[in-house]
Amino acid sequence: MFKTITIHTRSSFWSSRETHDEIVVDSDDLGVEIEFQCNLLEKEGYIVRQIIPVNSGNLVAGSGGYYTESVVITAEKIH
Repeated sequence: MFKTITIHTRSSFWSSRETHDEIVVDSDDLGVEIEFQCNLLEKEGYIVRQIIPVNSGNLVAGSGGYYTESVVITAEKIH
């Protein structure tokens, strides 16, 4: 049996004339949440098999960027 959990990142968005639109992912918060969810899965009898980042963003006229929008954790139940 497999279980999948999705964690959406917390991010800050702002605009400035110098840098145009910017998005900053709170990677410290994301790391804490990944650790918490992995430990919870282990307590429930699962082994984490994959942690996959999901990226989002766009480029317009050569400007823009991508960031980690979420991560997907896949775990397998130990019998």
